[in-house]
Amino acid sequence: MTSKERVRDALEHRQPDRVPLDYYARAEVSAAVRARLGLGAGESVEEALGADLRGVGPRFGPPSHELGYADPTVEVTPDGLYRDIWGVGFRANQTEVGFYMDLADCPLRGLREVGELDDYPWPSADDWDYSGLPTQLDAAGEYWTWGASRGIFEISWFMRGFEEFMLDLALRPELAGALMDRVQAYLLERTRRLLAASGGRLDMVEYNDDTGGQNGLLLSPAMWRQFLRPRMVEFIGLCREHGARVRYHSCGGVRPIIPDLIEIGVDALNPVQTMAAGMEPAALKRDFGDRITWSGGVDTQGLLPNGSREEVAAHTRWLIETLGKDGGLILGPAHVFQPDVPVENVLAVYETALGRRL
Repeated sequence: MTSKERVRDALEHRQPDRVPLDYYARAEVSAAVRARLGLGAGESVEEALGADLRGVGPRFGPPSHELGYADPTVEVTPDGLYRDIWGVGFRANQTEVGFYMDLADCPLRGLREVGELDDYPWPSADDWDYSGLPTQLDAAGEYWTWGASRGIFEISWFMRGFEEFMLDLALRPELAGALMDRVQAYLLERTRRLLAASGGRLDMVEYNDDTGGQNGLLLSPAMWRQFLRPRMVEFIGLCREHGARVRYHSCGGVRPIIPDLIEIGVDALNPVQTMAAGMEPAALKRDFGDRITWSGGVDTQGLLPNGSREEVAAHTRWLIETLGKDGGLILGPAHVFQPDVPVENVLAVYETALGRRL
């Protein structure tokens, strides 16, 4: 099967020739995998591991710094604060196990009136160059392609500060709604241009919006349904107009809203953080497995950094047999592979799925 056929079968709950594979990792991990496999110039980690998905996207036009969180950094202050296109500030943090960008400044903290949003310097979809998408799609060939969008919840609370935004949702819904609508307008327009430039050839869009934590949702299911669901419906409708599937990314325990995700047309849920509350794989497959596809699943909290190669292989086989029965699984890590994961454990995941040594 081609990668497109393999992923399509998984999404349509048919058993493919093997489980489709995805790969996402910190740069340090990919460099270690490249060295371990002896890959040369022009040889990709994704191809070597048998990954079936390829990300594509527009290029940011204005000058930006190489360091950033999820959106381009457009300003670096004298005291080392990296501000992104939303004005959100991050600080570089070199830890014992890897390099990260930590949230450090919320530009709309202290906002009082909806009218204050009118004067804020909002990002523009015009700042992106979409002309390279046809070339990227040509290069992807028969791989399953996807483009990324961030989500309104995470961006909104990054701008406002978590406590203030949660209080807005409860006490000043008109302010919370106005902020989310400004964010949504940008996300919709950028995605509309992404899809139009792709000419109906983009297979999937990922809507990336963490709403879950280790112990469950970060907001009540009722609040999610009031504020986030209708805005997601609009986003999914746009993707459907262009023939693109939708993958919803949220870490954490999001089980309470999985029925909602199914109802509004989400095709796949990523990354399936199996150690979070309510995310036990067998129960997820039993209760929802014929209506949504799981994307991810290999535990990055305990198993991958601490388990043996044999334990990783055994658990990977179990996931394929459990979440992947009759299709419905795109196998990958339950978050990006972090620098505390031994290279041998990364390889164990893909060798088990492929049935051969790399």
